[in-house]
Amino acid sequence: MRKTRLAVLLLVLILVLPTAIAQDEPVIYIFNNSGTLQFDAGGSDPDVLQRVQDHIAEQSGVRPVTIVPGGAASATEQLNLLLGSSDPVDLFQAPGNGWHDYAMAIIPITDLLAEHGQNIMQVIPEQQWDIMRNADGEIMGIPRSTPTSPYITWVRQDWLDELGLDVPTTWDELEATIEAFQAHNPEAMIATRPQDVRWTTLGGFTPNGFSNWQDPDDGMVKPWVMQPGVLDWVTELNSWWEAGYFFPDTFTRFDAPELFRTCNLGVWMGWYSRITLITPQIESGCEGIAWARTSITTDMGYIATARPQNASAYVVTRKAANPAAVIQFMDWVYSADTTDNQLTARYGIKGEMWDYLDEENRVVGPDLSFGYVSEYMLPNLNIEIRYSLDDPSRAWHVEYLGGQLIDLGDAKWPFDGGVAYNLSRVADEVPTLGDITRLLDEQTILFITGQRPLDQWDDFMNDLQRAGVDDWTNAITAQYNELTGG
Repeated sequence: MRKTRLAVLLLVLILVLPTAIAQDEPVIYIFNNSGTLQFDAGGSDPDVLQRVQDHIAEQSGVRPVTIVPGGAASATEQLNLLLGSSDPVDLFQAPGNGWHDYAMAIIPITDLLAEHGQNIMQVIPEQQWDIMRNADGEIMGIPRSTPTSPYITWVRQDWLDELGLDVPTTWDELEATIEAFQAHNPEAMIATRPQDVRWTTLGGFTPNGFSNWQDPDDGMVKPWVMQPGVLDWVTELNSWWEAGYFFPDTFTRFDAPELFRTCNLGVWMGWYSRITLITPQIESGCEGIAWARTSITTDMGYIATARPQNASAYVVTRKAANPAAVIQFMDWVYSADTTDNQLTARYGIKGEMWDYLDEENRVVGPDLSFGYVSEYMLPNLNIEIRYSLDDPSRAWHVEYLGGQLIDLGDAKWPFDGGVAYNLSRVADEVPTLGDITRLLDEQTILFITGQRPLDQWDDFMNDLQRAGVDDWTNAITAQYNELTGG
């Protein structure tokens, strides 16, 4: 079975390998589990893929051979099979908890980046490399994620205009806006999701927002729920629930596009793309609909918490035959001087499969009919925001990616946002971590929705103690001190 899976997995590799062997270029093998191919696991048309590969080899001096995850096995399972076999794989995205989980299978790339990765180092901001470093200061991978502020409160601008109201800037003003919306439209409601509401609102009630925090009394780094002010937050959201502000299914499951199509959503507190991507789809049925992004504060500061980058990374394997060529290829894709290279990796051959419609503003028109599905693209937001597509339905979304999504100025930065925790080690040291997080998720919602009385909060804290929250505290404190010298 194992050999069969690997044979299927390497099908794309075999289709393009003969040309690679025939030429005097370094060949690298990429397991592209970056998410680029999540909807095109069948891969490109083989002839087209060969042509794109030849073009990239000519331009970059490196011949990339892509292994496309596919079949019944998960991408992670396929990756682990490859790493444990004699088959080649030089570059992949460390999934799950990031590069820590693959530390024994990858190599540091600090020196390789200094020699071959000048573009990569220039395009990715300096502060985004901290989480890539191990305890010895070595860079273990190229960042896949970036710090963003995706969890924001949005209000209906068209309703504000009809009512003569300004965009709210404080919690009290937001509450008054909701009440005005419901007086204007009795069906008006606010919506969020169970995880989103922590990111969008907890900062208004706690010192650090949705973040670990350091208790000044004992110096221990503790989970977010132990912060002063969390009970105040739960109490306030419960009052909103009791007042009928929330969409009834907001803390269970619902179809977001269908909710937006009711045209009754007045406030969205959550992931940004629900606004930027869904609104263009439904605006013809909700005449005049428009949204305002808010920057809400309380006396504790901004209510939103920024989302720090994680330790997901593009990493070079220990069995890579030519690590320098891997970094050389990535440096070509991430060119600081031109977007041509990344667009070639994304859409194929310039002038045939894509071209600029407006080169000065980097507006691109791809021709997807050629059947190339981006096998050679390994994305990072820092380069993805450098161009836009001629697609009105995505224009707002693309503009948002390059501006307000990466503006962290109106959200709290997590206390330990730049600390590269090994989350797998935390899980090993806290055997009950799954039970604790389930308890947190379930009981928090029960308190907010009134299914558990607020006067039982102390009992809930005792439940967390019994579940092992102190072990969680000890585990993250130990790593925090190791990584920061604290």
